[in-house]
Amino acid sequence: MKSILRATAILGSSSLVSILAGVLSAKAWAVLVGPSGLGFMRLLQSLVGLGGLIAGMGIGVGLVRAGAQALATKDETRIAALRKAAWLLFWVLSALALLLLTLFRTPISRWVLGGPEHADSAVLMGVALIFSLASGLQTSTLNAYHRVVALARVAILHSVIASATGVMLVWIWREQGIAAAVIVGSATSWVVSYFFLRRAVGRAPLRPTRQQVFEAARWLLRFGAPYTASMVVGTGVHMALPILVLHLLGKEHVGFYQAAEAVSITYLGVLLAAMAQDYYPRVSGASQQSGTLAHLVNQQHRLVMLVGVPMILGMLALVPYVVPIIYTAEFTPAIGLLEWQLVAALFKLSSWTMSYVILARSGSLTYFSAELIGGIATLAASWMGMQWFGLAGLGMGFLASYMVYYLVVWLVVRRQYQLVWTAQNKRLMLAAVTAALAVQALPFVGLEGFKTPVALLVALVAGVGSLVAISGHVTGRENAGAE
Repeated sequence: MKSILRATAILGSSSLVSILAGVLSAKAWAVLVGPSGLGFMRLLQSLVGLGGLIAGMGIGVGLVRAGAQALATKDETRIAALRKAAWLLFWVLSALALLLLTLFRTPISRWVLGGPEHADSAVLMGVALIFSLASGLQTSTLNAYHRVVALARVAILHSVIASATGVMLVWIWREQGIAAAVIVGSATSWVVSYFFLRRAVGRAPLRPTRQQVFEAARWLLRFGAPYTASMVVGTGVHMALPILVLHLLGKEHVGFYQAAEAVSITYLGVLLAAMAQDYYPRVSGASQQSGTLAHLVNQQHRLVMLVGVPMILGMLALVPYVVPIIYTAEFTPAIGLLEWQLVAALFKLSSWTMSYVILARSGSLTYFSAELIGGIATLAASWMGMQWFGLAGLGMGFLASYMVYYLVVWLVVRRQYQLVWTAQNKRLMLAAVTAALAVQALPFVGLEGFKTPVALLVALVAGVGSLVAISGHVTGRENAGAE
C-alpha cells in the first residue's frame, strides 16, 4: 500500500491547491454572476463535456490501457504507434465535432443552453472542445507512463491559471465573459499539459511504420467505440443532469446544482484523481494476474475508505456553514443536495474501485451493460427525486442510483473474477454507510440541532482510527523492510 499512499499524497497535494483556487474563484463567480450565471457556465461545461465524451471516442482511456500494458512489457514500438494513432484520430474527430456544432448550433442551444439566443456560444464551445480533447490526450499519455508528479503539477498550474483568468474575464464582462472563461480554461489545460508532457516524457523514441500506426488506430477505435457507448449511457447521463435540471427546475437551480457538485467533486478530488491517474494504470498492468489484481483492488478500497470516510462525515457536519461561505446566502438551496451527494459518494468511491477492474479486464458488452443499468438508474431516480422533493430529491436520486450501480459492479467482479472484499473492507463499508445515514436521519426524528456535533464527533473518531490504521501499516512495512 505504500506506493499507493505515495501516489495519493502527491496527487492530493495538487488537489489541495485546486481546492483553494476553486474556493476563491467560486466566491468571485457567485458574487459577480449569481446562481443564474453559474448555471449558464455549468450548461456550457456540460455541452463541452458531452461533446468531448462522444468526439473523444475513448481514445485517451484506450491509450492508458494499451500504453500501460506496452510499457510493462517494454514494447517501445507499440507505445509509439499508439501515441501517433491517437493524435491522428484526434484531428479527424475534432474537425467532425466542430462541423456538427456549427451546423446544429440552434437546436443545440435550445435544448442544452435554454434558448436559441445562445447559438453563437454553442459554436464557441467547439473551440473549447478541441482544446479539451487535446489536453485529455496529453494527460492520458502522462498517465500511461505513470508520471504522477507531472500530473500533479499539471493540475496545480491549470487550476490556478484557469481560475484567475476566468474570474478576470467575468469581472470585466460579467455574463458576456462566461463563454470566454470556459474556452480559456480548456486552452490553459492544453498549454500546461503540453509543457509537462514534453518535459516528463518527450517524443516517442521510435518511429512506427504507417501500418503499425493504422493497426494501433484500429485497436483504439475498436476499444473506443463500445467504451464511448458505455460512457454515454453512464457518465454521459451525469453530464446531462444539468440539462434535466434546467428543463425541470430552471437555470437558477442549475447554478445551485453546480455549486453542490463543485464542492463534492473538489472536496473528494484527491481520491478521484488517484483512482484515475494511479489506480487505473496499475489495474491495467496487472489485469492478467488474478492474485495481484485481487490484492490491489482490496488495498485501494481500504485506502479509499480510510481517507474518504472521515472527509465525507466531516463535510456532512459543516455543509450548512460551508456553502454560504464559499458562495453566498443565495446558494442555501444547494445544502440539501450536497448532503445527499456526500452520502452517495461512499457508494461512488467504492463502486469505482470495482468498475476500473471491469474496464481493464472485461469485454465491452459487460462494461456497457453495467454502465447502462447505472445510467438508467441515475436518470430515473433523478427525475423522480426532483418531481417529488425538488432539488434535494436530486441528491436522494444520486444515492439510490449509486447503490444500484454498486450492486451491479459487485456482482460482475464477484462472478467473473472471484474478487471478494476482505472482512476488514466489509466492516469499513458497513460502518461508513451506517454512520452517514444515521447523521442524515437526525433531522427526520426531531434532532436536527444535534446533527452537526454528532457528525463532527463521528468524523473525529473515524479520522483518528484511519490515521492509526494508515500509520500502523506504513510503520509495519518500514519495519519489515528494515529486518
